[in-house]
Amino acid sequence: MNEKLIAALDLGSGTIKFAIAELDDNGPVIVGFGTALSRGVDRGAVVDLEKASESIAKAREQAENMCGKKVSTVFSTVSGIHINSVNNKGTIVVSREGREITREDVRRAEESAKVIMLQPNQEIIHVLPRQFIIDGQGGIRNPIGMAGIKFEEEVHIVTGSSTVLRNIKRSVKNAGLEVGEFVLQSFASSYSALREEEKELGVTLIDLGAGTADIISFAEGNIQFTEIFPMAGAYITRDLAYVLKIPLNKAEEIKKEHGFVITSDDEIEGEIEVEGIAGNKNVMVPKMQIGEIITSRVEEIFENIRFQLTKKGYWSNMNAGIVLTGGSANLQGIDKKAQEILELPVRIGYPGDEGVSIGAIKKPENAAIVGLINYAKSKGISRKHSFGEWKDLSWLKDIFGF
Repeated sequence: MNEKLIAALDLGSGTIKFAIAELDDNGPVIVGFGTALSRGVDRGAVVDLEKASESIAKAREQAENMCGKKVSTVFSTVSGIHINSVNNKGTIVVSREGREITREDVRRAEESAKVIMLQPNQEIIHVLPRQFIIDGQGGIRNPIGMAGIKFEEEVHIVTGSSTVLRNIKRSVKNAGLEVGEFVLQSFASSYSALREEEKELGVTLIDLGAGTADIISFAEGNIQFTEIFPMAGAYITRDLAYVLKIPLNKAEEIKKEHGFVITSDDEIEGEIEVEGIAGNKNVMVPKMQIGEIITSRVEEIFENIRFQLTKKGYWSNMNAGIVLTGGSANLQGIDKKAQEILELPVRIGYPGDEGVSIGAIKKPENAAIVGLINYAKSKGISRKHSFGEWKDLSWLKDIFGF
Protein backbone atom coordinates (compact mmCIF):
# COMPACT_ATOMS: atom_id res chain seq x y z
CA MET A 1 0.00 0.00 0.00
CA ASN A 2 1.05 3.62 -0.41
CA GLU A 3 2.88 5.20 2.48
CA LYS A 4 0.63 7.18 4.78
CA LEU A 5 1.93 9.52 7.45
CA ILE A 6 0.50 11.39 10.43
CA ALA A 7 2.42 14.14 12.22
CA ALA A 8 1.52 15.25 15.74
CA LEU A 9 2.68 18.12 17.93
CA ASP A 10 2.14 18.29 21.69
CA LEU A 11 2.72 21.90 22.69
CA GLY A 12 3.39 21.62 26.42
CA SER A 13 4.64 24.23 28.86
CA GLY A 14 7.43 21.95 30.05
CA THR A 15 8.25 19.87 26.99
CA ILE A 16 7.38 20.07 23.31
CA LYS A 17 6.93 16.70 21.61
CA PHE A 18 6.75 15.81 17.95
CA ALA A 19 5.78 12.40 16.54
CA ILE A 20 5.53 10.94 13.06
CA ALA A 21 3.54 7.76 12.48
CA GLU A 22 3.07 5.50 9.48
CA LEU A 23 -0.29 3.91 8.76
CA ASP A 24 -0.29 0.33 7.61
CA ASP A 25 -2.85 -2.46 7.57
CA ASN A 26 -2.37 -2.98 11.32
CA GLY A 27 -2.85 0.67 12.24
CA PRO A 28 -0.46 3.52 13.08
CA VAL A 29 3.15 2.88 14.07
CA ILE A 30 5.30 5.69 15.46
CA VAL A 31 8.51 5.85 13.45
CA GLY A 32 9.85 9.25 14.52
CA PHE A 33 9.80 10.97 17.88
CA GLY A 34 11.46 14.15 19.13
CA THR A 35 11.37 16.34 22.21
CA ALA A 36 12.62 19.79 23.12
CA LEU A 37 12.58 21.86 26.27
CA SER A 38 9.58 24.15 25.92
CA ARG A 39 10.65 27.74 25.45
CA GLY A 40 8.23 30.57 24.82
CA VAL A 41 5.11 28.61 25.81
CA ASP A 42 3.31 29.14 29.11
CA ARG A 43 0.07 27.38 30.09
CA GLY A 44 -0.91 26.69 26.50
CA ALA A 45 -0.17 30.17 25.12
CA VAL A 46 2.80 31.40 23.12
CA VAL A 47 4.60 34.11 25.09
CA ASP A 48 7.74 34.30 22.92
CA LEU A 49 7.19 33.59 19.23
CA GLU A 50 10.84 33.09 18.32
CA LYS A 51 11.68 30.76 21.20
CA ALA A 52 8.50 28.72 20.71
CA SER A 53 9.29 28.28 17.00
CA GLU A 54 12.85 27.18 17.79
CA SER A 55 11.61 24.53 20.25
CA ILE A 56 9.06 23.21 17.75
CA ALA A 57 11.67 23.08 14.99
CA LYS A 58 14.10 21.21 17.24
CA ALA A 59 11.54 18.54 18.20
CA ARG A 60 10.45 18.21 14.58
CA GLU A 61 14.05 17.82 13.38
CA GLN A 62 14.68 15.00 15.85
CA ALA A 63 11.56 13.14 14.73
CA GLU A 64 12.29 13.56 11.02
CA ASN A 65 15.92 12.51 11.44
CA MET A 66 14.85 9.39 13.33
CA CYS A 67 12.61 8.13 10.52
CA GLY A 68 14.17 9.86 7.51
CA LYS A 69 10.84 11.35 6.46
CA LYS A 70 9.57 14.92 6.06
CA VAL A 71 6.19 16.32 7.04
CA SER A 72 4.65 19.75 6.64
CA THR A 73 1.26 19.63 8.38
CA VAL A 74 0.56 18.58 11.96
CA PHE A 75 -2.21 17.92 14.41
CA SER A 76 -1.54 20.06 17.47
CA THR A 77 -2.79 19.84 21.03
CA VAL A 78 -4.32 22.97 22.52
CA SER A 79 -4.83 23.82 26.17
CA GLY A 80 -4.80 26.77 28.54
CA ILE A 81 -7.11 29.00 30.53
CA HIS A 82 -8.35 30.62 27.30
CA ILE A 83 -10.32 27.42 26.57
CA ASN A 84 -14.06 27.37 27.29
CA SER A 85 -16.65 24.66 26.78
CA VAL A 86 -20.41 24.25 26.92
CA ASN A 87 -23.01 21.56 26.24
CA ASN A 88 -25.72 22.60 23.80
CA LYS A 89 -28.57 21.13 21.76
CA GLY A 90 -29.70 21.63 18.18
CA THR A 91 -33.25 20.86 17.01
CA ILE A 92 -34.75 20.45 13.54
CA VAL A 93 -37.93 19.07 11.98
CA VAL A 94 -37.59 16.23 9.48
CA SER A 95 -40.01 17.19 6.72
CA ARG A 96 -39.29 14.81 3.85
CA GLU A 97 -41.55 11.92 2.88
CA GLY A 98 -40.95 8.86 5.04
CA ARG A 99 -39.32 11.01 7.75
CA GLU A 100 -36.03 9.14 7.25
CA ILE A 101 -33.08 10.87 8.89
CA THR A 102 -30.11 11.51 6.65
CA ARG A 103 -26.63 12.94 7.06
CA GLU A 104 -27.97 16.26 5.87
CA ASP A 105 -30.36 16.27 8.82
CA VAL A 106 -27.47 15.57 11.19
CA ARG A 107 -25.55 18.44 9.62
CA ARG A 108 -28.53 20.77 10.04
CA ALA A 109 -28.99 19.74 13.69
CA GLU A 110 -25.31 20.37 14.38
CA GLU A 111 -25.46 23.77 12.72
CA SER A 112 -28.41 24.57 14.97
CA ALA A 113 -26.43 23.46 18.04
CA LYS A 114 -23.49 25.66 17.04
CA VAL A 115 -25.60 28.80 17.40
CA ILE A 116 -24.23 30.00 20.73
CA MET A 117 -23.16 33.36 22.08
CA LEU A 118 -19.40 33.25 21.74
CA GLN A 119 -17.34 35.37 24.07
CA PRO A 120 -15.37 38.14 22.36
CA ASN A 121 -12.31 36.87 20.48
CA GLN A 122 -13.38 33.21 20.81
CA GLU A 123 -13.64 30.64 18.03
CA ILE A 124 -14.94 27.08 17.92
CA ILE A 125 -12.33 24.31 18.11
CA HIS A 126 -14.59 21.26 18.49
CA VAL A 127 -18.25 20.40 18.09
CA LEU A 128 -18.36 16.89 19.58
CA PRO A 129 -21.56 14.80 19.31
CA ARG A 130 -22.89 13.54 22.65
CA GLN A 131 -26.16 11.88 21.69
CA PHE A 132 -29.08 12.11 19.27
CA ILE A 133 -32.74 12.34 20.27
CA ILE A 134 -35.64 11.36 17.98
CA ASP A 135 -39.14 12.36 19.05
CA GLY A 136 -38.04 12.34 22.69
CA GLN A 137 -36.11 9.06 22.57
CA GLY A 138 -32.55 9.74 23.70
CA GLY A 139 -29.36 7.71 23.82
CA ILE A 140 -29.22 7.27 20.02
CA ARG A 141 -25.70 7.15 18.63
CA ASN A 142 -26.27 6.57 14.93
CA PRO A 143 -29.57 8.06 13.71
CA ILE A 144 -28.96 7.62 9.96
CA GLY A 145 -31.86 5.73 8.37
CA MET A 146 -34.11 5.95 11.41
CA ALA A 147 -37.53 7.60 11.18
CA GLY A 148 -38.77 10.57 13.14
CA ILE A 149 -40.16 14.09 13.07
CA LYS A 150 -38.41 16.07 15.80
CA PHE A 151 -34.68 15.44 15.58
CA GLU A 152 -32.22 16.76 18.18
CA GLU A 153 -28.47 16.52 18.64
CA GLU A 154 -26.66 17.20 21.90
CA VAL A 155 -23.09 18.37 21.44
CA HIS A 156 -20.11 19.47 23.49
CA ILE A 157 -18.63 22.68 22.08
CA VAL A 158 -15.04 23.68 22.85
CA THR A 159 -13.85 27.20 22.05
CA GLY A 160 -10.53 28.98 22.35
CA SER A 161 -9.05 32.43 22.07
CA SER A 162 -8.58 33.46 18.44
CA THR A 163 -5.47 35.39 19.44
CA VAL A 164 -3.87 32.44 21.24
CA LEU A 165 -4.68 30.05 18.38
CA ARG A 166 -3.35 32.52 15.81
CA ASN A 167 -0.05 32.89 17.66
CA ILE A 168 0.34 29.12 17.94
CA LYS A 169 -0.19 28.85 14.19
CA ARG A 170 2.45 31.53 13.63
CA SER A 171 5.00 29.79 15.81
CA VAL A 172 4.31 26.51 13.99
CA LYS A 173 4.58 28.24 10.61
CA ASN A 174 7.89 29.81 11.58
CA ALA A 175 9.10 26.26 12.24
CA GLY A 176 8.23 25.34 8.65
CA LEU A 177 4.90 23.65 9.39
CA GLU A 178 1.16 24.23 9.15
CA VAL A 179 -1.47 23.34 11.76
CA GLY A 180 -3.98 21.01 10.12
CA GLU A 181 -6.23 20.78 13.16
CA PHE A 182 -6.21 21.71 16.84
CA VAL A 183 -7.25 19.00 19.31
CA LEU A 184 -8.03 19.65 22.95
CA GLN A 185 -5.25 18.19 25.13
CA SER A 186 -7.47 16.05 27.35
CA PHE A 187 -9.53 14.86 24.38
CA ALA A 188 -6.33 13.74 22.65
CA SER A 189 -5.18 11.90 25.78
CA SER A 190 -8.52 10.10 25.98
CA TYR A 191 -7.77 8.49 22.61
CA SER A 192 -4.80 6.60 24.03
CA ALA A 193 -5.36 6.25 27.78
CA LEU A 194 -9.07 5.44 28.19
CA ARG A 195 -10.87 2.19 27.54
CA GLU A 196 -14.29 2.12 25.93
CA GLU A 197 -15.83 0.30 28.88
CA GLU A 198 -14.57 3.06 31.19
CA LYS A 199 -16.28 5.70 29.06
CA GLU A 200 -19.51 3.72 29.30
CA LEU A 201 -19.35 3.33 33.08
CA GLY A 202 -18.26 6.90 33.74
CA VAL A 203 -14.65 8.06 33.95
CA THR A 204 -12.68 11.27 34.34
CA LEU A 205 -9.25 11.73 32.79
CA ILE A 206 -6.93 14.27 34.42
CA ASP A 207 -3.92 15.22 32.31
CA LEU A 208 -1.43 16.74 34.78
CA GLY A 209 1.00 18.69 32.66
CA ALA A 210 3.43 21.42 33.67
CA GLY A 211 1.18 24.45 33.21
CA THR A 212 -2.35 23.07 33.51
CA ALA A 213 -4.44 20.12 34.64
CA ASP A 214 -6.74 19.23 31.75
CA ILE A 215 -9.93 17.41 32.72
CA ILE A 216 -12.38 15.47 30.56
CA SER A 217 -15.30 13.36 31.81
CA PHE A 218 -17.29 10.64 30.04
CA ALA A 219 -20.47 8.77 30.98
CA GLU A 220 -22.50 6.33 28.90
CA GLY A 221 -19.87 6.72 26.21
CA ASN A 222 -20.48 10.48 25.86
CA ILE A 223 -18.42 13.49 26.81
CA GLN A 224 -19.94 15.14 29.86
CA PHE A 225 -17.67 18.12 30.32
CA THR A 226 -14.14 19.45 29.87
CA GLU A 227 -12.27 21.81 32.15
CA ILE A 228 -8.84 23.43 32.33
CA PHE A 229 -7.43 23.85 35.83
CA PRO A 230 -4.54 26.39 35.89
CA MET A 231 -2.39 24.60 38.46
CA ALA A 232 -0.17 21.59 37.81
CA GLY A 233 3.44 20.38 37.79
CA ALA A 234 5.11 23.79 37.41
CA TYR A 235 3.62 24.87 40.72
CA ILE A 236 5.25 21.91 42.45
CA THR A 237 8.58 22.87 40.91
CA ARG A 238 8.22 26.48 42.05
CA ASP A 239 7.35 25.36 45.58
CA LEU A 240 10.53 23.28 45.75
CA ALA A 241 12.62 26.15 44.38
CA TYR A 242 11.13 28.65 46.82
CA VAL A 243 11.36 26.53 49.98
CA LEU A 244 14.77 25.02 49.25
CA LYS A 245 16.11 28.28 47.76
CA ILE A 246 17.42 26.62 44.62
CA PRO A 247 17.17 27.42 40.87
CA LEU A 248 14.05 26.27 39.03
CA ASN A 249 15.97 23.87 36.78
CA LYS A 250 17.48 22.16 39.84
CA ALA A 251 14.08 21.99 41.50
CA GLU A 252 12.70 20.28 38.38
CA GLU A 253 15.53 17.75 38.48
CA ILE A 254 14.87 16.98 42.15
CA LYS A 255 11.13 16.58 41.46
CA LYS A 256 11.76 14.12 38.63
CA GLU A 257 14.56 12.13 40.30
CA HIS A 258 13.53 12.16 43.95
CA GLY A 259 9.96 13.47 44.05
CA PHE A 260 7.19 11.52 45.75
CA VAL A 261 3.82 12.05 47.38
CA ILE A 262 3.44 11.02 51.02
CA THR A 263 0.64 8.50 51.56
CA SER A 264 -0.73 7.18 54.86
CA ASP A 265 1.97 7.34 57.52
CA ASP A 266 4.99 7.02 55.28
CA GLU A 267 8.28 7.78 56.98
CA ILE A 268 11.03 8.34 54.45
CA GLU A 269 14.59 8.34 55.70
CA GLY A 270 17.74 9.72 54.14
CA GLU A 271 18.94 12.96 52.63
CA ILE A 272 19.93 14.28 49.22
CA GLU A 273 22.49 16.91 48.33
CA VAL A 274 21.00 20.09 46.93
CA GLU A 275 22.99 22.64 44.97
CA GLY A 276 22.98 26.08 46.56
CA ILE A 277 21.80 29.15 44.66
CA ALA A 278 24.05 32.02 43.54
CA GLY A 279 27.27 30.22 44.42
CA ASN A 280 26.24 29.18 47.94
CA LYS A 281 27.57 25.83 49.08
CA ASN A 282 25.53 22.69 48.68
CA VAL A 283 23.24 21.59 51.51
CA MET A 284 21.77 18.28 52.61
CA VAL A 285 17.97 18.15 52.56
CA PRO A 286 15.89 15.38 54.17
CA LYS A 287 13.93 13.38 51.60
CA MET A 288 10.89 13.68 53.86
CA GLN A 289 10.97 17.47 53.47
CA ILE A 290 10.86 17.12 49.69
CA GLY A 291 7.87 14.81 50.02
CA GLU A 292 6.09 17.24 52.32
CA ILE A 293 6.54 20.15 49.89
CA ILE A 294 5.25 18.12 46.95
CA THR A 295 2.38 16.53 48.88
CA SER A 296 1.04 19.87 50.07
CA ARG A 297 0.64 21.17 46.52
CA VAL A 298 -0.69 17.85 45.17
CA GLU A 299 -3.38 17.81 47.85
CA GLU A 300 -4.44 21.33 46.89
CA ILE A 301 -4.66 20.36 43.21
CA PHE A 302 -6.87 17.32 43.85
CA GLU A 303 -9.06 19.08 46.37
CA ASN A 304 -9.77 21.76 43.77
CA ILE A 305 -10.45 19.13 41.12
CA ARG A 306 -12.88 17.35 43.44
CA PHE A 307 -14.64 20.67 44.01
CA GLN A 308 -14.99 21.18 40.25
CA LEU A 309 -16.31 17.64 39.69
CA THR A 310 -18.83 18.08 42.50
CA LYS A 311 -19.84 21.54 41.29
CA LYS A 312 -20.51 20.19 37.79
CA GLY A 313 -22.56 17.34 39.24
CA TYR A 314 -20.42 14.55 37.79
CA TRP A 315 -18.39 13.38 40.77
CA SER A 316 -20.97 10.73 41.73
CA ASN A 317 -21.14 9.38 38.15
CA MET A 318 -17.50 8.25 37.96
CA ASN A 319 -18.11 4.50 38.37
CA ALA A 320 -14.85 3.65 36.58
CA GLY A 321 -12.96 6.25 38.58
CA ILE A 322 -10.11 8.53 37.60
CA VAL A 323 -7.27 8.11 35.11
CA LEU A 324 -4.15 10.25 35.55
CA THR A 325 -1.90 11.14 32.61
CA GLY A 326 0.73 13.81 32.00
CA GLY A 327 4.25 14.24 33.37
CA SER A 328 3.15 14.79 36.97
CA ALA A 329 1.47 11.37 36.94
CA ASN A 330 4.98 9.93 37.28
CA LEU A 331 5.26 11.14 40.87
CA GLN A 332 5.50 8.16 43.18
CA GLY A 333 2.33 7.78 45.24
CA ILE A 334 0.27 10.37 43.36
CA ASP A 335 -2.38 7.82 42.40
CA LYS A 336 -2.83 6.78 46.03
CA LYS A 337 -3.13 10.41 47.15
CA ALA A 338 -5.65 11.12 44.39
CA GLN A 339 -7.71 8.10 45.45
CA GLU A 340 -7.59 9.25 49.07
CA ILE A 341 -8.86 12.76 48.25
CA LEU A 342 -11.26 11.98 45.42
CA GLU A 343 -12.60 8.79 47.06
CA LEU A 344 -12.69 7.08 43.69
CA PRO A 345 -10.62 4.34 42.03
CA VAL A 346 -7.52 5.87 40.42
CA ARG A 347 -5.06 4.45 37.92
CA ILE A 348 -2.15 5.86 35.93
CA GLY A 349 -3.01 6.12 32.23
CA TYR A 350 -0.36 4.84 29.83
CA PRO A 351 -0.70 5.11 26.04
CA GLY A 352 -2.26 1.92 24.71
CA ASP A 353 -0.40 -0.63 22.65
CA GLU A 354 -1.86 0.63 19.39
CA GLY A 355 0.39 3.12 17.68
CA VAL A 356 3.33 2.70 20.03
CA SER A 357 6.40 1.12 18.49
CA ILE A 358 9.05 2.84 20.63
CA GLY A 359 9.04 1.51 24.19
CA ALA A 360 10.65 4.63 25.62
CA ILE A 361 7.59 6.76 24.88
CA LYS A 362 5.10 4.47 26.59
CA LYS A 363 4.76 6.83 29.53
CA PRO A 364 1.84 8.85 30.94
CA GLU A 365 3.35 12.14 29.73
CA ASN A 366 3.03 10.87 26.15
CA ALA A 367 -0.68 10.03 26.31
CA ALA A 368 -1.60 13.18 24.36
CA ILE A 369 0.92 12.79 21.52
CA VAL A 370 -0.04 9.12 20.99
CA GLY A 371 -3.70 10.08 21.32
CA LEU A 372 -3.33 12.68 18.58
CA ILE A 373 -2.13 9.97 16.23
CA ASN A 374 -4.99 7.64 17.16
CA TYR A 375 -7.44 10.53 16.77
CA ALA A 376 -6.14 11.27 13.28
CA LYS A 377 -6.25 7.60 12.35
CA SER A 378 -9.86 7.35 13.55
CA LYS A 379 -10.81 10.09 11.10
CA GLY A 380 -9.17 8.39 8.16
CA ILE A 381 -6.31 10.84 7.72
CA SER A 382 -3.99 9.84 4.91
CA ARG A 383 -0.72 11.08 3.55
CA LYS A 384 -2.35 13.87 1.54
CA HIS A 385 -3.54 15.48 4.77
CA SER A 386 -0.23 15.07 6.60
CA PHE A 387 1.58 16.65 3.68
CA GLY A 388 -0.60 19.71 3.58
CA GLU A 389 -2.93 18.87 0.69
CA TRP A 390 -6.08 19.85 2.60
CA LYS A 391 -8.83 20.17 -0.03
CA ASP A 392 -11.96 20.14 2.14
CA LEU A 393 -13.41 18.53 5.25
CA SER A 394 -15.72 16.10 3.48
CA TRP A 395 -13.93 13.17 5.15
CA LEU A 396 -15.56 14.23 8.44
CA LYS A 397 -18.86 12.91 7.10
CA ASP A 398 -17.80 9.32 7.60
CA ILE A 399 -16.94 9.96 11.22
CA PHE A 400 -19.64 12.26 12.55
CA GLY A 401 -22.31 11.31 10.04
CA PHE A 402 -23.01 14.65 8.38
